[in-house]
Amino acid sequence: RPPHRQPLRVRDRAGLVEAGYEYVQGVGLWLPTLPEDFAIPDFSVVDPDFRDAHITKNYYAPNVFRMVVEVTSSNWSDDLGPKVECYAQAGLPVYLIADRKHDEVLLYADPADGTYADPLRYKRGQIVPVPESVGVTLELSVDTLLDGDG
Repeated sequence: RPPHRQPLRVRDRAGLVEAGYEYVQGVGLWLPTLPEDFAIPDFSVVDPDFRDAHITKNYYAPNVFRMVVEVTSSNWSDDLGPKVECYAQAGLPVYLIADRKHDEVLLYADPADGTYADPLRYKRGQIVPVPESVGVTLELSVDTLLDGDG
């Protein structure tokens, strides 16, 4: 089946590589709010030439990030609070949060004037359609995002 017909496993690269994007973990995102401000998302979808946007150390300019995904843990309030604002100000097209504390997935998309609109919320058993602004058609399983894919 084509990648857009089946739920994408969290760490499955199907569809991303074919569309010309890269899936990365442990790559820092430079945030323009402060000179020393950065975040390291749990995983990201980036442009294939993202290394050309190197800022310092392992941090890259936000314009090469198409989507960032955070899976909440003990620092869940950071993912649901300050990161939403920082990612919107950085102009990230899509910010997806697998909120384990509240057992739901939040999808923020297409920031305007440095702010995301209220998120779309998805519950277990649902599929999250990745917005067109990422540049690839994918569907993500809420259960897989919340539980991991082993």
